[in-house]
Amino acid sequence: MVDLLDIGEVAARSGMAPSALRFYEHEQIIGSEERKGLRRQFRPDVLTTLAIVAMCRQAGFTLDEIKVLLATGGRPAWKTFAARKRDELRAQADHLSAMADQLDHALRCPSRNVFDCEHFRAALDVALPMTGETHTAGPRGS
Repeated sequence: MVDLLDIGEVAARSGMAPSALRFYEHEQIIGSEERKGLRRQFRPDVLTTLAIVAMCRQAGFTLDEIKVLLATGGRPAWKTFAARKRDELRAQADHLSAMADQLDHALRCPSRNVFDCEHFRAALDVALPMTGETHTAGPRGS
């Protein structure tokens, strides 16, 4: 028989609040085995599942994506899902890097008003193409 972990112990060892554990149980990401009184009891392997959940949440996975990943049970189907998510994360990283580059330029820009900067205007045209038009007016109040 496996020694079960009390919800308080799982919370302490995982660093997650008991309310988060109850939420993940409600979402069927984890499951308790039984109760001692009113306290949920979990198998020790719940800590591995919670570590996967924490890692995925830090990477921006949605709850539904986490459920899909966990449903593979680590079998080969996880690779197809993981490759798609990896590509999505790399595209997001590329976008964020480009945005950081734009901010670097804006911070160094010699223009008195960054909204008048030719480089900034070009970035606006990429961000929101306006058929045959350019972004010439600054934000209201500028």
